[in-house]
Amino acid sequence: MYRIKFGRLLAALALSLFEIAIAITAPKAEPDYIKPDTNIIFLGDSITQGGTYIAYLQTYLWELYPDSNYNLINLGLGSETASGLSEDDHPFPRPHIHTRIDRALAEAKPDLTFICYGMNDGIYHPQSKQRFQAHKKGMEKLIDKVKATDSEIILLTPPPFDAQTKRLNGRTLASKNALEFGYKTPYENYDFVLKDYGKWILEKRDGVALSIDIYTALKNDLSTIRKTNPTYRYGDGVHPNDRGHYIIARTILKTLNAPGIDSLLDYSALPANNSIAKVLPLILERHRFISASWREHVGHSKPNKEAVPPLGEAIVQAKSKENEIRAIIRANNALPKKMNRRVGDHQLEYLLQ
Repeated sequence: MYRIKFGRLLAALALSLFEIAIAITAPKAEPDYIKPDTNIIFLGDSITQGGTYIAYLQTYLWELYPDSNYNLINLGLGSETASGLSEDDHPFPRPHIHTRIDRALAEAKPDLTFICYGMNDGIYHPQSKQRFQAHKKGMEKLIDKVKATDSEIILLTPPPFDAQTKRLNGRTLASKNALEFGYKTPYENYDFVLKDYGKWILEKRDGVALSIDIYTALKNDLSTIRKTNPTYRYGDGVHPNDRGHYIIARTILKTLNAPGIDSLLDYSALPANNSIAKVLPLILERHRFISASWREHVGHSKPNKEAVPPLGEAIVQAKSKENEIRAIIRANNALPKKMNRRVGDHQLEYLLQ
């Protein structure tokens, strides 16, 4: 009996090691739509401009494909809308993507374009047919512009508006019967407006390759966390925190059938001295540096301009920083990896060199 069990264990172990060998040596397929040596641009408001979810995507791509080039270009702009609307209490007229989209497309030459608008489009008011129509009209015009360049298009729903976080932060919210609404005093149920915008995005078929529901993913994650931490703050209620950006990136990759998605760690939850945790801040620093140069190179209507080097110089500096980051990633990937696998009644633990 013992010989039979031991024989089965050896056979299972051999199969396990064979599977691991295949996994190590087989080439990793890229996520759907994301291909090396292409320009991938991101259009959106301040949530996109902040860029943490894009930095997570960059981290994933560099870790899984250390020898491939993925050119992620962040063209997000704070306060921007697709609708062209702006509320009275905003300190300056909100920028409109259609004032800069032609130059953005001409300069970036995208092969794939991610688009995420909506948070500002309803200008923090209750839902109205006029504002909803302005959002849809602006989005459809934007899709047509991008489609004309032969770029594939992926739409993201707007993320949630979290009234509970606003209240926890001491912010005043306006009831439906209030006389004024805006980013300073947003409508208390503005999240319902964003849910409607997201539903329309998910139903949009013409001219787009795919629509991704980050709204539901973020709402579900928030609900799970608050079961044990009812005072949890979701960023500032408009802009997701690092955990939220992680959920956005993971949802994008999951929807794109990305392999090895478990390698996309929640870096915000790792100890600060963890070698992997040190990579994301470096990627974020590089990402925001080159993104600022791209933003000013394309141009925008916001009154405050950033003091950045010309785009050509910024690209050279960003490439140097990229080489440093990739060296850290390669060194980390070269370390032995501890693996666990259960075979029958036995828990096996071993190192992969």
